[in-house]
Amino acid sequence: MSRYDKYSESALSVLVKTQDIALRGAVGETGYRDLAEALVLFDLPDIIAIAKNNNAVIDVELVKSLNNRIESSVPREIDGPIKISGEFRSILDKAEALAGDAKVEPAHLIKAAWPTIKKELAPFFRLEAAPALSIPEDEIDLPDMGPRTRSSEAVEALLRFGDELTGPDADFPIFGRDEELDALTSVLLKYWKPNPLIIGESGVGKTALVQGLAMRIKAGAVPKRLASARIFEVRVSELLAGTTLHGALEENVNQLVEAASELPDAFLFIDEIHQIVPAFANNPISEVLKPALSSGKIRCIGATTASDYTRYLEKDSALLRRFQTVLIKEPDQAALARIVSGVAPRLEAHFGVSISEAVRARSVEVARRYLPMKRFPDKALDVLDRAAAKALFSGEKELAEARLLDAVQDIANVVVEPGLDEASGLAGLEAAISRDVLRQDGAVRAIAQAVRVAKMRLDPRSERPDGAFLLTGPTGVGKTALAERLARALSGRDDALFRIDMSEFSDAHTAARLLGAPPGYIGYDDAPLLTRAIESCAGGVLLLDEFEKAHPQVHRLFLQILDAGRATDATGRSLSFSSLTIVATCNVGGEGGQALGFSSDTRDDADARAPMVALRRAFPVELLNRFDAIVPFRALNRDDALVILRDTILRDANANLLREYGVTLSFSPEALDSLLAAGFSREFGVRDLQRAYRRLVSVPLSGIIGSVARGTTLDVAARGDTLEFRASQPEAGAL
Repeated sequence: MSRYDKYSESALSVLVKTQDIALRGAVGETGYRDLAEALVLFDLPDIIAIAKNNNAVIDVELVKSLNNRIESSVPREIDGPIKISGEFRSILDKAEALAGDAKVEPAHLIKAAWPTIKKELAPFFRLEAAPALSIPEDEIDLPDMGPRTRSSEAVEALLRFGDELTGPDADFPIFGRDEELDALTSVLLKYWKPNPLIIGESGVGKTALVQGLAMRIKAGAVPKRLASARIFEVRVSELLAGTTLHGALEENVNQLVEAASELPDAFLFIDEIHQIVPAFANNPISEVLKPALSSGKIRCIGATTASDYTRYLEKDSALLRRFQTVLIKEPDQAALARIVSGVAPRLEAHFGVSISEAVRARSVEVARRYLPMKRFPDKALDVLDRAAAKALFSGEKELAEARLLDAVQDIANVVVEPGLDEASGLAGLEAAISRDVLRQDGAVRAIAQAVRVAKMRLDPRSERPDGAFLLTGPTGVGKTALAERLARALSGRDDALFRIDMSEFSDAHTAARLLGAPPGYIGYDDAPLLTRAIESCAGGVLLLDEFEKAHPQVHRLFLQILDAGRATDATGRSLSFSSLTIVATCNVGGEGGQALGFSSDTRDDADARAPMVALRRAFPVELLNRFDAIVPFRALNRDDALVILRDTILRDANANLLREYGVTLSFSPEALDSLLAAGFSREFGVRDLQRAYRRLVSVPLSGIIGSVARGTTLDVAARGDTLEFRASQPEAGAL
């Protein structure tokens, strides 16, 4: 610890000026003469007070001349710190003794140096009555060093490490948090342990709660015992600043404790309080604070997240027992509406943009749908704030709903386009899905109906996923394609589907990859799969492919997710699945040919029914009961395969060829029959058709496509077991 830590800011300014004057002089070391001149220039009020009390005045012209002389000289360059004379060192020792436990002030320097510097100061005094500079040392009239100065010094010390939330310029309005504010206030009134520890997820409003308490204190809306309370926010980064030397951090914390103990109405607020324990960064802050908290010298409000509480604070039980926890959760719908409505006028005033009630309500829905890993109210206010900034940048006077999607794109770093409109009941959902999922009308209809119920918030269980479906049927009949098309239809994005191959989770230990490995195990630092799913495909679809191949422990995990819509990963973070549609696929009953219970008759989709006997063998009954719908896909027949080949596989292939090479393929009926004969399979469904297309079309085409001119139409005809390609002019209606 440096001796100069005992000096106030004003006293340090005098010493810095003293050193500057010495560097401009000829002696080469700091002496009492340099101090005298520094006091005249940097502590003129005290010098004037001494002169006035001794019937003298200051010669202003001489002071100006002194300043000009010093400023006109050039300071010398030296290696290392400038030396100080023995007399000057004695003055500092005496000033520190005069100050005692308080900070050294310029007045202490004057009193300590007076016998030596009074002759140096004499030329600057113009006597009006009797000579006053010959008075004894102990008769110097020093400024008041009483309690008011100590109080001012205490506030100055606290402000060195943060800000006062109850200061005159503080303005932190809070809305819809009366219950939490009452709970916080009641802890502050306690006789024992009046130290609240606010625990809540990031973004739920922990800091805002303390700011709201400060506003209550300023408004006088607190019990009489707290009417004169002052809240000082302490930033751990400020405590750590400049503490590279051993013991410097402890000294900072001791100064903080001393300052807070001198203000009986002071409350310290430490955000991210887990940073003060050794388990976080091996710093001793908490060890210095514990005795002060136990003795009641200081009172403290802490705030942290549940995961950081578990990871760091729980290891320091001695610190925790000095606090009482106050839990704060995301606001409910009514409180959230009040918060958004309360903040919106401030955004309007700041941006000069009008924000309608409809846009305010829509911001909540957009934030819920696309930012599931963030918390209310922060994410709703963030969406409104960014959207209003974009509107201002574009010169708009009223915030449009489209700007909310732009804001989400910036926050979540995802491409967001308007999907199907929920307000219109997701009209056209069946048509959007059926474009790529052909000949499964019953399954498409069942999915669309269930999704509408979930997305329109008609299900009172709002925390559950936006639909949870188990798609059953043989392989290759369109289950995965339906999930992909549903994700696109709901979100308007191509990246809104997160696929997990459940065959990779057939062993019990692999379940840890979904929510994260426990501490100390391999993969603990890796982001869990389900956490990544929620972050990357908000508003889209989580696809659990081949769900029946997962281990029973994985099935039990999803039992909880489908029921409550929530899970907790290995880091303690709460995951919400309320913005996702969960689609699980399985091939149960489809082994060895046509699936048990699946009709291949296309005359009536109602004939397709789920193989419940086989499903009960593969899954717990309670898990099956958590799905909103178990949707059977029927096996494909030859007519189905022909429609899918013509209207999906060939359509997409032609679109790709036209885009890449400017070439179009026109298939004869015989060529279609040849492809169908080579690729149709009841057992493998559409996948065999895709393999047949690759073998009979893509492979031979790869050898000739480079020599085909753009704009060419290639006629594809059957020739035995192969296909041949001939150039022709484009024909209307060609595939």
